[in-house]
Amino acid sequence: MKRNRYNVLKRCSVFTFTPVVVGIALFLSAGMVLANNYVGSTVCQSCHEQQYNEWKVSGHPYKLMSGEEARNRPIPLPQGFVWDDISYVIGGYKWKSRYLDSDGYIITTTYDRVGNPIAGVNQYNYLTGQWSNYHAGEENKPYNCGSCHTTGWVPDEDAATDNDLSDNQDGLPGIHGTFAFGGIQCEACHGPGDEMSVDDSAAFCGTCHIRGDANTIPAKGGFIRHHEQYNEFLAGPHEVLSCTSCHNPHKRAEFSIVTECEDCHSDIAASYASNAMADYDVECEDCHMPYASKSAQALGENKGDIQSHIFYINTDPTANMFTADGKFVNLDTSGKAAVTLDFACQRCHTKTSINELAKFAEDFHDQTLDTIGLNAGLTGNWWGGGERDGEGFMLEFGYSNGVLTLVASFYT
Repeated sequence: MKRNRYNVLKRCSVFTFTPVVVGIALFLSAGMVLANNYVGSTVCQSCHEQQYNEWKVSGHPYKLMSGEEARNRPIPLPQGFVWDDISYVIGGYKWKSRYLDSDGYIITTTYDRVGNPIAGVNQYNYLTGQWSNYHAGEENKPYNCGSCHTTGWVPDEDAATDNDLSDNQDGLPGIHGTFAFGGIQCEACHGPGDEMSVDDSAAFCGTCHIRGDANTIPAKGGFIRHHEQYNEFLAGPHEVLSCTSCHNPHKRAEFSIVTECEDCHSDIAASYASNAMADYDVECEDCHMPYASKSAQALGENKGDIQSHIFYINTDPTANMFTADGKFVNLDTSGKAAVTLDFACQRCHTKTSINELAKFAEDFHDQTLDTIGLNAGLTGNWWGGGERDGEGFMLEFGYSNGVLTLVASFYT
């Protein structure tokens, strides 16, 4: 079998660092990097065991792993390659993984079972178990993403033109920079050595959780691009808060919530508790944080793989969430964005038209039927149980701008 082999002698080297803070600060355009002062997260573990354990099972440590480390995790290989061909793996935690060859270039060409080259099929998507294309067939695509994927990254701005490999990690020409450790280690956020800086501002998180200009929200293919939530955060109602107002930054996202929606929006939560949607366990984030972003692969027509942090919902059935060219999310004159009903509602109510959904979505949390002795809790479905299985009726009450809407239907 023909394999895309490279010089396996150029393998990742093992770094050793003395846990003593020494060195001279180097001021770079991207911020301050202290060369050789990084000691590694295991040093932090002795005093901060709980935070270390929480961080260790989050996605941050696995933004970039050496091939030696990655081969011990449940990470598949692109076809035509063996682990000796892989210097580093990008990701491999939850959404996707990409691979660097033994020269440090991102693999963009794979091989069929008889050794014929295939452009692409080089990104593995974990939520779907499928391979997709990333810069398919592009030659010598460098890895230059270390500022947000590694700890202690120093970019080599001239790597594409010079022949000096001392500024390339492990002397690999495809890696355009050097780093102390792969992944986002403790020191990536808290500073090298015993600096122990703490910046819990959203802007600090936004140094990495951003895509493009902070005043825009980039989009592609009908979804918000990637999971760089800082852009969305600024265009939503929570920009005066910090990310840590809601999240414990050491924990993996699904376990990191420290403030629930009802902690701040108690009046809306109390009203919503009497709504039939609450009876069906529909939660605030299901509508206000729909899966409108895509990092690896979309999971459905109106479902990406990352929840939005925009929170606002536009109930206009004619609204388009994206600009005409599809490259950005539409912003209003104050720079605010909103998810549209196709993401907020139609993702679940697939058989209901946008126009119909708009009638119930408008002023959703302000709907009251007290004037006629009814409330939105009467909305719902009833059926005859086992004796008349498959038969029932549906009632939907809505109230907006003084107009009562009642939709009733029998189904069998």
